[in-house]
Amino acid sequence: MKAAILTKFGSPEVFALGEVPRPEAQADQMLIKVAASGVCGHDLLNRAGHFPHTKTPSVMGHEIAGIVEETGSLVTQFKKGDRVTVIQRLPCGTCYLCRAGKENVCGSGAGFYGEDISGGYGDYVIASEANAVLVPDTIPLEVAAVLSCALGTGYHALGRAQLKLGNSVLITGASGGVGIHTVMLARLMGLKVFAVSSSAAKAERLYKAGADEVIVAEDLNFHEQVKALTGIGVDAVIEIAGQPTFKSSVRCLKAGGRMVLVGNVEPGAVALNPALAILKEIEFIGSGHATLTDLKTVIELVSEGKIVPEIAAQLPRDSVCEAHRMMESKQCVGRVVLVNK
Repeated sequence: MKAAILTKFGSPEVFALGEVPRPEAQADQMLIKVAASGVCGHDLLNRAGHFPHTKTPSVMGHEIAGIVEETGSLVTQFKKGDRVTVIQRLPCGTCYLCRAGKENVCGSGAGFYGEDISGGYGDYVIASEANAVLVPDTIPLEVAAVLSCALGTGYHALGRAQLKLGNSVLITGASGGVGIHTVMLARLMGLKVFAVSSSAAKAERLYKAGADEVIVAEDLNFHEQVKALTGIGVDAVIEIAGQPTFKSSVRCLKAGGRMVLVGNVEPGAVALNPALAILKEIEFIGSGHATLTDLKTVIELVSEGKIVPEIAAQLPRDSVCEAHRMMESKQCVGRVVLVNK
């Protein structure tokens, strides 16, 4: 099959267009012809070599939508021609995590697209009934591709935060693909939304997305502004940026608050004074991607028009290097999507 191939780790120019073996679906799997694949911050880190499971040459891309091309003999819920999108991981479907509805953290299946298995930067991927969801005709596949990651990740994180109507939430990296959609979802849930961005030029887009307050912090120190606005801090932080904003984010939490860790744009450790967590009884909660249930929910929200996904640009797959440069420049708001023609 044709693919944009990660030839080595490095700058956006390391991709090359070529051919690789087409993945083969097992009896309980499907072969999906990729229509579109989103590009996110995770992809930039993967391209740079931060994830040990990725071996070059490889085919990246974990935000995928397409058409069912073939079905294995054990597949009963899908048929050739179905429009589908997938969660970021291909789980086993049978382990204790999968049975508990936590297939997003299954370690027994084929693994994560673009790292363990061939991803959406190629013509085809494999999927299964454990990670695929039907896409209604009202949602273009170019939009469906980003629903699991850009929307599902934030939806899952907000659920992990255990927030109630009227609670306050602060979202870092708010103008990125996951961030701006988390702002939209938080607003829809009736939360008071504080959005943090390092760019004043993106503030208006965040207000339009549903932020009650947009805090522009070029130096990524914003806790004093949050304290001034709230008096006591926020109920929860959805930490999407990770290391660059972590120190200030922790100080934004009120006593009993929750920090939900979603992303880390600069891989590495962060400093934490245990006394701060102890004295304020702060909870630190990990949140990994989206579950199948999360994906079904966000598809329904988009289908009903309650959330309108933010697509910054659609580019042909041959323009993968340009797509990565756009994302790396941080000039766009939302997701860049690669389209297969």
